Amino acid sequence: MNRLAIAIIALAVWAGITVWFGILQAGQGSLGDLVSAQVNYASPLAALFLLMVCRALRWNDIGINGPRPASSVWLLWPIAVYIAVFAGVALLSHRPTMPALAFIAINTAFVGLSEELAFRGVLWGAARKALAFWPGALLVSALFGSVHLLNGFITGELGDAGIQALNAFLSGFGFLAMRIRTRSLIPIMVGHWLWDLAVFLGSADPNRTTPAGGSTNMFAGLALVAPIALYGLWLLRNPERRAVSDVLDNSPRQT
Repeated sequence: MNRLAIAIIALAVWAGITVWFGILQAGQGSLGDLVSAQVNYASPLAALFLLMVCRALRWNDIGINGPRPASSVWLLWPIAVYIAVFAGVALLSHRPTMPALAFIAINTAFVGLSEELAFRGVLWGAARKALAFWPGALLVSALFGSVHLLNGFITGELGDAGIQALNAFLSGFGFLAMRIRTRSLIPIMVGHWLWDLAVFLGSADPNRTTPAGGSTNMFAGLALVAPIALYGLWLLRNPERRAVSDVLDNSPRQT
């Protein structure tokens, strides 16, 4: 419980860094402007803070390692195909300029790295030892969804941020399930990046798009993230599949 409390405090600081630097860079612009027109330094700075915390506290079980076993990465192929099809359709429908595409790719990569490190790394690493499995998983997913409300303070688009938070809760649960089954953050960081990239590219109006499964239309957003959440439930369909990661990480077995 002490580690969980420290992890939540670290995440609060992480969120403060993300929001503060995001506001400084965004000004009066939208999230689409921030992501497609400049490099957003908030996410890498926040991630660097968390890495420093993990190093100082010797939290070596947050998943910064390859998939274990390596063959477990094949569990992600349905989501990889889903994202590839979505991104392909998006590129055919909306063709951003090369500079905008480069900025979007860089910024979504930073976001994927930072958010996975924060929630499926630092927070899950603490929650899985302090709580039973389902309370821990729901806590991580709920906080991941809630933190996306902060985008409303950066851009002023509060309604979009609320929709994004709901969608992020669902997609975040799917990402957590994949992190548990692969016992690694690395493939999930890549998947998160490609998902955010596809979502931005799929927006008819880039200035109204939100990352991590966000959408200005609630039903469209839910339809997009539902397969990720449902696949996550399937991956965690029995206790053995939920607990095996604890054995390999040398941490207490949860039920």
